[in-house]
Amino acid sequence: MSPRKGNAHDHAYEVETLQEKADRIRREQGLPPEAEETGPRPCQWYDDGRGGRFLIPGCMTRVINPDVDQCSCETIEEQLEAARAEIASLKRARDGLQAWHDQVTRAVYDHPDGIQIMKRAADRAGVGR
Repeated sequence: MSPRKGNAHDHAYEVETLQEKADRIRREQGLPPEAEETGPRPCQWYDDGRGGRFLIPGCMTRVINPDVDQCSCETIEEQLEAARAEIASLKRARDGLQAWHDQVTRAVYDHPDGIQIMKRAADRAGVGR
């Protein structure tokens, strides 16, 4: 914790990040530190230190059967790969729409009244006011 200005017992000035709090709780419970390369798993069991064990589910597999050996939560690497695939798909869709837009704009400008059509469209859209 990083105390700010004020007297040592003034808790209103103490700042503790979420990671610092998680590390402190793990130390208090005698648990090993989180592995930095993997990070926490979405599914986890919480031990309250008094014999209570509580599931914090992150997937339907564990919701249905809390004692199953393997959960179906995606790892950070799997989540990252899925996000990259989604971004690539969105970029392809955007590029396709941009190509379509460029062709429609070119067709309108090639029309004898193209400039007037584009001006009316801009006026209706409120562009250039």
